[in-house]
Amino acid sequence: MTVAVQEEEMRTKVSGPRRWALPAGLVVAGLLCVGAIVLALNWPFSSKEVLQSIQEDWPGKITVQHFRRTYFPHPGCVMENVTLTRGADTSGTPLVTIQKLTIAANYHDLFLRPGYISRVILEGLHVSVPAENPDGESASQTTNSANSANSKVKLGEVSTRDAILEIATKDDGPLKFEIHRLSLRSISAKTPWSYDLAMRNAQPPGEIVARGKLGPWKPQDLKNMPVSGKYTFEQADLSVFHGISGTLASKGEFQGVLGQIEAHGAADIPDFEVTHSKHSVALKTKFDALVDGTTGDTALRTVDATFLRTAVHAEGTVEATAGKPGKTTTLDLRVRQGHIDDVLRLFVKEGKPPMSGTATLRAHVVWPSDRQPFVKGVALQGEFAIENAQWENPDQQTNLNTLSKRASGAKKDAPTPDVTAEMQGSVSLSGGVAKFNDGTFKVPGVVVKMNGTYNLENTKIDFHGTLKTEASISDDTTGVKSVLLKPVDPLFKRKHAGADVPVEMTGTYADAHVGVSVVPKK
Repeated sequence: MTVAVQEEEMRTKVSGPRRWALPAGLVVAGLLCVGAIVLALNWPFSSKEVLQSIQEDWPGKITVQHFRRTYFPHPGCVMENVTLTRGADTSGTPLVTIQKLTIAANYHDLFLRPGYISRVILEGLHVSVPAENPDGESASQTTNSANSANSKVKLGEVSTRDAILEIATKDDGPLKFEIHRLSLRSISAKTPWSYDLAMRNAQPPGEIVARGKLGPWKPQDLKNMPVSGKYTFEQADLSVFHGISGTLASKGEFQGVLGQIEAHGAADIPDFEVTHSKHSVALKTKFDALVDGTTGDTALRTVDATFLRTAVHAEGTVEATAGKPGKTTTLDLRVRQGHIDDVLRLFVKEGKPPMSGTATLRAHVVWPSDRQPFVKGVALQGEFAIENAQWENPDQQTNLNTLSKRASGAKKDAPTPDVTAEMQGSVSLSGGVAKFNDGTFKVPGVVVKMNGTYNLENTKIDFHGTLKTEASISDDTTGVKSVLLKPVDPLFKRKHAGADVPVEMTGTYADAHVGVSVVPKK
C-alpha cells in the first residue's frame, strides 16, 4: 500500500513540470513565430529600406553593385562596391566609394530600440573631395540635407581602417590623407559623437592621433557644429616646404565649432634648418590659434618661439590668397634682447656667424606656399637695432679697434682694447636680397651711415655711405689711413676737425672689402 502511494506521488511530481512546460514552450514558440512574422513584414535591412535610409542623409545618388541580407549571428546586411556621387551626376569621380559596407544589429534591439544599429564597418573607404563644386559651393557644403536632423537612426559605432581621404587643390595635386583608424561612437542626430582617429597627414607628412567629441551633426550648418578633443602630431617632415627642413612634434587640445576652433598647444623641432645655411637649431614653440576647420585657414593669435638664446613673439595668419596656390603665411615678429648671432646662424653658410651682439627686431613677414625656396620666396619689412656688437673674424675686429682708436684721437702707442659697435636701421627682404636703409653704425669716435644690399644666396655685399670721425685727419695720420684712407691720401692733405669720408663695403661675406669711395654712391 505504501509503495503504491509513493509511486503515485512520484508520477504526480514528474507530470507537474510537464503540465506547465509544454504550454510555456508553446507560448514561446508562438511569440517567436509572431516575432518572425513581424520581422518578415517589417525587416529593416532590405535593400529598399537601407538605401532609402541612407538617401535621407545624402543629397546625391547612391549605387550598390551587390546587396545581401544577414541573419546570424546578427541581423543586418552587406553591401559591396558602394558609390555616392554629388547630385544626380554620375559621370565624374564619385565623392565616396566603399568596397564593402557591413551593417550589424542585435535582435533584441529590433524590438526594444527600433532604429538602433550596433555597428557599421566600412572597408576600402575612399573619399575624394573636389576643390570646388560646379555651382561654386565649397566642398564642405556638399552634404547638406534637410532630413538629416530628423533621422531616427542611431548608430553604436562606425569604424574604418586603411581609408583614404583626398582633397583636390586648384593648382597642385590632391592632398592625400591616409586614415589608419577611425572610430565614431554614439552617433545620432541630436547628441555629440565620440571619435578616435589615427592618420597620416598630407602636408607636412606626419602621424596624427586625435580623440574627442564631434556634433551634434549639422549638415546644413557645418561651420557651427561643435568639436573638441586632444591631439598629437609626430614625425612631421618640414622639408616638403621648400627651403626649410626639420622634424616637428606637437601636442595640444582644441574646442569650439568647426568654423572657429580654438587650439592651444606646443610644438618642438629639434633640428629646424633653413636649408640654404645647413645649420640646424632646436626650435620650441607655444601657440594659441583660431582654426577654420572647413577651410584650414588659421589665425595665429600668439606664437612664442625660442631657439638657442633668443625668444621670438609672433602673431599672424595662415590662409588662402586669391590667385595664389596653397596658403600664405603672414607674421608680425618681435624680438627683444635677442642675439644677432643666433639669428644670423639660421641664414649664413659659414661655420660661425660674422658677429655677436644683443638684437631688437620688429618685422612683417609674408611667406607664400609656392615652390620657391624659403630664402627666395619670403618677403620681410622691418626695423632692427644691435648693441654691443663684436666681430668673429679677428682681423676685422682688430681693424675696427684701430679705426676707433685713431678716429677718437688716441695716441699711437695707446693700448687698443676691443670695442663694441651699435647698429640700427630698416631692412626689406625680397627675392633673396636684403636691402638696408637708413643704416647707422657707431663705434667710439666713428659714426657711419650706409645704405646697401646683401644677397643671401651668393653672399654679395654692396654698401655705400659716409664715415664721420671725431678727431682731425692729416696726411701723417697712420691709424685711420692704414684702415681706410691709404688709396686716397691726396684728398686729405689739409688738417681739419672731424672728417666726413665717403666709404663703401663690397665683395662677399667671406671676402669683404672696406674702403673709401672717391664719389659717394647715391
